[in-house]
Amino acid sequence: MRPNTGLALILLLVLVSLTPLVILKRSDSLPKRSGIPVILVSKTDGKVYRFDLEEYLVGVVAAEMPACFELEALKAQAVAARTLAIHRMKRFGGKGCRHFQDADICDDPAEHQAWLGEKSLKKRWPGLSFYVNYQRIKRAVEETAGLVMVYQNQPIDAVFHSTCGGETASAQDVWNNQIPYLTRVKCDFDKHSPRYHNTFSFTWDELEERFQISGRLFRNLRIISLTPQGRVFTLALGEQLISGNEFRNKTGLTSTCFSWQRSPSGLSFSVKGYGHGVGLCQYGADGLGKKGWRFHQILKHYYRGISFAKISNLAKD
Repeated sequence: MRPNTGLALILLLVLVSLTPLVILKRSDSLPKRSGIPVILVSKTDGKVYRFDLEEYLVGVVAAEMPACFELEALKAQAVAARTLAIHRMKRFGGKGCRHFQDADICDDPAEHQAWLGEKSLKKRWPGLSFYVNYQRIKRAVEETAGLVMVYQNQPIDAVFHSTCGGETASAQDVWNNQIPYLTRVKCDFDKHSPRYHNTFSFTWDELEERFQISGRLFRNLRIISLTPQGRVFTLALGEQLISGNEFRNKTGLTSTCFSWQRSPSGLSFSVKGYGHGVGLCQYGADGLGKKGWRFHQILKHYYRGISFAKISNLAKD
């Protein structure tokens, strides 16, 4: 028994040592090409990159969603990211990128969507985890290759966010722009998000510095209007009105679904969710994936009235 045991142990060690090489070989091969070139301007590193669309999407999904999420959630993110990219590209009728005239898209989430290159991903996922996570995300992109969401035969503006906090918001509520597929939907699947509940505290002096107005005005901060979901739409600082979005941006609150309490030193905020709340809820998608939902079911839950199409069937310049 001892010789056999020793041989088995040696074989096991060899197999373990070769596993990273096998994964590396697979992960280094690029996703199947779409034939659609993408010019990306990266504000993060000040460079311009040229990719095939499907290659670009691996970096987007890796940047936008945790690799440990359910595979169906990663697939849903891949389709949303592909759709948003197509919607924004000039060759499909979009506006392109305002940072660089010749670019299709940028890595600024405030304008388009995040993206990370291989060097950044290796820092995020050290050692063997890079190869495992890369392969998992590449699989999500490849298994949805060329697939986008459409409404009335046009690619949708597939916006997404991290954590809705129980119910997504409509585009009308957040941006005062009625979009039929971006409506409010119930979402009881994101409670495992670390950003489901958040707290922030500011002194009167800190608030004064952020807003460049007298801190005394915040002692009478009051809500003027709420969205149907309960997100803050408009506030009043004395006689000055400010939108919930602007207030969130200046304070760094994780969403506009917030309330506060006063203390002698300042204000303490209780916030639910993370992000603008419109479209796909990423942690909700992961929760639905855990329940056995397929990616197309997840997407139809968050984007109402949509259907799916291949990019090759869409008209382009």
